[in-house]
Amino acid sequence: MIASTHLTVGAAVGVLSYRYVLKTDSIWGIGWVVAAGIVSHFLLDMIPHSEEELYRPSGAEQWMPIILSLELGLTFLAIYFCGAKSWSANYQNTCLMAGMMGGALPDMPHVVINTLKVNWQWLQTIDQVNVFFHTSAHVNSLWWGFTPQVLITALSLTVLCFFKIGLI
Repeated sequence: MIASTHLTVGAAVGVLSYRYVLKTDSIWGIGWVVAAGIVSHFLLDMIPHSEEELYRPSGAEQWMPIILSLELGLTFLAIYFCGAKSWSANYQNTCLMAGMMGGALPDMPHVVINTLKVNWQWLQTIDQVNVFFHTSAHVNSLWWGFTPQVLITALSLTVLCFFKIGLI
């Protein structure tokens, strides 16, 4: 899945957890939201998807950092405008961020390995947990591989907008 999908779903998980699951504004609640974000990451990776053509047009590796940076910047702006509440709703915003962190966390070992070009066995072992949850059924076309991700991202942003408006 693309980073936007994991981040927006994690943010939606955080806001939904704040609204329906958490009973107190506690540190344990934040830990629960991070764990729920991690679970959402693994569930999303089970959906057949493909993004290689998006990040590496024509197989060129040099575009990946630029495309990923642009994607992340737009994602953070979208989540901010759709989901971030006023400063008086600090705990909801904290849950939103905790869900995002949980949604991104399983990919961090892979990012560190590839970015820093390290060959640490313990990091590779952790990365294998994430690899385990990826489906082997990858689609061959960008359209079929990318469409579910766009729909899931749009649904997550809709949830964030709904609860931002609904809780004011």
